[in-house]
Amino acid sequence: MLTKMLEDNAKIIISTGNVLNVNKKAGQKPTEELIDCLKATLTEPLTNLENAEIHRANDDLLDKINEHERNSIKIGAKLFLNTNSTEYLNEAVETVLQILGIKCLDNLILAYHPTTKNIEQADYTNLNGSLSNENSENTQNSHSKAKEPLEDVKKLWNCLEKYSVNKQICQLGISDLDPDSFAELHGNSKVHPTIAQINLSTCCVVPPALQEFCNKNDVQLLTHSDPEVILPDDILPNMGLSGYKPIWAVRYQVHVKCRGLLTAKGYIVATSRH
Repeated sequence: MLTKMLEDNAKIIISTGNVLNVNKKAGQKPTEELIDCLKATLTEPLTNLENAEIHRANDDLLDKINEHERNSIKIGAKLFLNTNSTEYLNEAVETVLQILGIKCLDNLILAYHPTTKNIEQADYTNLNGSLSNENSENTQNSHSKAKEPLEDVKKLWNCLEKYSVNKQICQLGISDLDPDSFAELHGNSKVHPTIAQINLSTCCVVPPALQEFCNKNDVQLLTHSDPEVILPDDILPNMGLSGYKPIWAVRYQVHVKCRGLLTAKGYIVATSRH
């Protein structure tokens, strides 16, 4: 079945299901965890030929979600996107809702890190506002390049806003924007981001300007340890998916509100044959 799916489909969705009882290694980095979860899924795959999806057999994800009333659990997700594509973004959101069997996500955080060669990610993700360029000409070029991904973020954000307006996502967040870029996105959006996530591995302390802005505008400030590229291109071929590369990934978590208990966690990865 899996072989036939790979032969017939240029794009495949892989859903790990609930991995809490599958991957019990402590202290793993996000990429290591994702790789182990994908390996577990592909070891005992359950294929859906109609939707070109690979699920893990004997998964209890839907049981964990449905054993509680919907208003008693909180379902959050983080979308890892390395390509400026509203098509991929829409596909990711719709796929998460479909696989989890829900009508609404409580929150979704967008992590957009373009890997296009002509965009310098260091300029985009520099949270403390400093520039490494030594001369004024390079500094001006740096500002120009830093603006490119921000304009992309605005377009992606406009796409996310419709899900908020349609009550399919209750709360929107953004990851790894510097204080000025976050303030600009906040000021130019119809649906303001209410979550700001920063990576303390690239920024030792929370930028004071960002903290002040979040306090004044009722924005929840969170930290994370996710890499910019959560699943490198060379991983899937080593798992038997020759010619396939990831195009987006989502990590979701399901918490029981009254106890703060994590009851389910998993990943969904979209792959494309190149």
